[in-house]
Amino acid sequence: KLINKKSRNYYLPMKQGNKFERYIAVIFFVTIVTVILTSYFTLKDVINSHNKQVQSAVTPLFSLVTSEILRPLNVANFMAKNQFVIDYAEQEEIDKSYLVSYLEEVAKSYNMMAFIALEKHDTMIDSNSKEGTLDSENVEWFHRLKNLPGDQFTDIGNAENPHLYFDNKIRNSKGEFIGFTGVALDLKYFANKFQEYNERFGFELYFVDSNNIITLSSNNIMKSQSHHRTDLITRLSDLPWHQSLIQNNHADSNLSSEVMYTTDEGLLISQMPIQELNWRMFIVSPPAAEQNAYWKVFIGRFMLFFIIVIIFYMALLTIIKYLKSRLIKHAETDHLTQLPNRSHIHWRFDDIAKNNQNLCLVLADIDNFKNINDTYGHLVGDDVLRIISEQLSQTLRKIDVVGRWGGEEFVMLLPETSAEQALIIVERIRKNIAAISFPISTTSGSFSTTISFGISESPIKNQNIENYIQGADKALYQAKSNGRNQSVIFN
Repeated sequence: KLINKKSRNYYLPMKQGNKFERYIAVIFFVTIVTVILTSYFTLKDVINSHNKQVQSAVTPLFSLVTSEILRPLNVANFMAKNQFVIDYAEQEEIDKSYLVSYLEEVAKSYNMMAFIALEKHDTMIDSNSKEGTLDSENVEWFHRLKNLPGDQFTDIGNAENPHLYFDNKIRNSKGEFIGFTGVALDLKYFANKFQEYNERFGFELYFVDSNNIITLSSNNIMKSQSHHRTDLITRLSDLPWHQSLIQNNHADSNLSSEVMYTTDEGLLISQMPIQELNWRMFIVSPPAAEQNAYWKVFIGRFMLFFIIVIIFYMALLTIIKYLKSRLIKHAETDHLTQLPNRSHIHWRFDDIAKNNQNLCLVLADIDNFKNINDTYGHLVGDDVLRIISEQLSQTLRKIDVVGRWGGEEFVMLLPETSAEQALIIVERIRKNIAAISFPISTTSGSFSTTISFGISESPIKNQNIENYIQGADKALYQAKSNGRNQSVIFN
């Protein structure tokens, strides 16, 4: 009897505890693997996205700069070789309004300022109808560029509103110099073009001429005088990142041996020659951590990672809570009868003691249960235990507790119930059980059995469950001595 009843309850908490530990171990392992994999792929994705964005940005940037430089160069070259302009410049008399109309048409067509300066007529006119003589201070560039070799020049002028000028010498059919014509772009136009790259990636652009002088940059509007005033000149060697490259990479001073460089500070330096101007463009890309695009990607991936972790954490808590409730339920539930076991009864007693003034405890014991096991076998004995458990459970209130105390014994906790009231309840149960025909699973026959009750009732203050059990056990012993199948109140 003890083997098929008590031993199961004894090993159940241990078995469930081991199962719970395995569950937690599996969950912990899955959590660690998930965090590692998510972190790895998140960081890998961020780095790959950053590299792809940098690559995708540099290529169109090269194209943009090339087009923005070549377009005005081509327009200026076309104007200088326009036979109409050459013939008109060599006339003895010119109509300045006619030239202004021509320049306005060019400016409108290409969205840039156009100008012409004619030596024979000592005049300079632009598409904004601004006129001046060649000996004025504002036209000092004319004489400076005239004496230089070559026909194409790029200069920065107009102190009030700096522009990048593309100057082309005009020569007649004999190859003689007769003036200049060309176009000019507002430096703010370049700044607006590069603003998107600067905001997204933090790129800085530097344009360097053949003398390694900074002619144009994206982070500062160059002063028109800086091109020909020595004290305002900024050279490539003055830039900190260039000094770092020379010192650490042992590159030549012109940086002509490589296309891309990396400084100790993590700056990525790219360069592209602009052959038409004999210039070079340098793209200075800051480290990924300092770029807006990087942070957008990183924050997006981090938020996704954070949401996944939160969801996984909530799911983990839910699973642990569920497993814990299942563990408690299994650990404090008798496997055979599905009634609370002795451990749960102790806990419920303590809970009842906190909220009630009086308690009645009933011990029930199946009469001659050993004979049932010996006569019909343990399987039939198990069936009897299950059927009687159902009878005990069905008769009680929601606030009452019934559990298996051990073997064929059951215990009932009846809060705020007198012994006389409990006697009425258990007598009804006793009679119902006595009337049951218990089936014999191995045959088609049946048999009956009875049950005895011992009742103990007292105020619950300063009492423990052992006091109640002791009293109920004495009453139960008396019921057994009196012939079984009866209920006795402990006095």
